[in-house]
Amino acid sequence: MHFVKTLIYLATLLGFVMAQSMQILSPPAGTSLTPGNNFTVALQMSNFPENIDIVAVVIGLQSCATACSLYEYMGSVLYQGSFAPSGVLAANFSVAVPSSFSSGAAILGVDTLYMIGAEYQPDLQYVNQNVTVS
Repeated sequence: MHFVKTLIYLATLLGFVMAQSMQILSPPAGTSLTPGNNFTVALQMSNFPENIDIVAVVIGLQSCATACSLYEYMGSVLYQGSFAPSGVLAANFSVAVPSSFSSGAAILGVDTLYMIGAEYQPDLQYVNQNVTVS
């Protein structure tokens, strides 16, 4: 019986964690970016039933010319700072592709540090989007 209660608790906890996620709304997957040019990264945080304090957001662009690592490297950091949503939990960031960035496949990655729940437990989330630099 104790096992079943534990299993239900873990499933509920997993549901809460899955509901609390950052999404990259823009640019869409497959977008072609140009070195030296600005583009907008639109981010939105999902609604959730607990307290949340979004501490920081890091946006990076990683070249996949030789190999890509989805969770180990941010590549070139394009933005590092606060997430100050307007109204809903969404914000736009204007960033630039470095002029010396290699052409080819790339990963746009977003790291989000937030504190959640009544005791503000820290959590780090990484999401990414495949793009092309040409």
